Amino acid sequence: MIKMLENHELDMVIRKFDENTSFQKFSVKVFSEITHCFFCNKKFKDLIKKDKVSLEELANYPLLLLNQNSYERIALDNDFKKRNIKLEPIMDFTYHAPIVFLVKAGYGIGYTLKESIQNELDSGELFQLPVSEISSMHNLGIIYNPKYLSIAASKLLEYIE
Repeated sequence: MIKMLENHELDMVIRKFDENTSFQKFSVKVFSEITHCFFCNKKFKDLIKKDKVSLEELANYPLLLLNQNSYERIALDNDFKKRNIKLEPIMDFTYHAPIVFLVKAGYGIGYTLKESIQNELDSGELFQLPVSEISSMHNLGIIYNPKYLSIAASKLLEYIE
């Protein structure tokens, strides 16, 4: 999509990125910070009670993750590679809903947007695991070239601001 933006085939791209990502040719408008987390149901009580869960330990559990082409998975793979740990989920998915469903049913530990499961975390149906070795905070923003914005894209940026 960034290549399409470079070729003026798109007005803007809305995507997730971390603070180290650079879009040199473009302007960036960050409009939200998002947090990812590992989560489970009460079946994994041994992990819930810990002050900290390491990636080495987590790798020994059944993990339900997004597919390898997703932004979240690429970031997660990098976090595991930094520690020389092979990340091997039991299943991977193209979107979050089946991960949440299967974690609720006790099939494994998931990784998703914390905001998307906040109600389940608040109710005690699901539990966030204290994993500190991951890059969990990311930005959601709009990447664009101000020289090539259509009227509609300009109005959308005004509305968001």
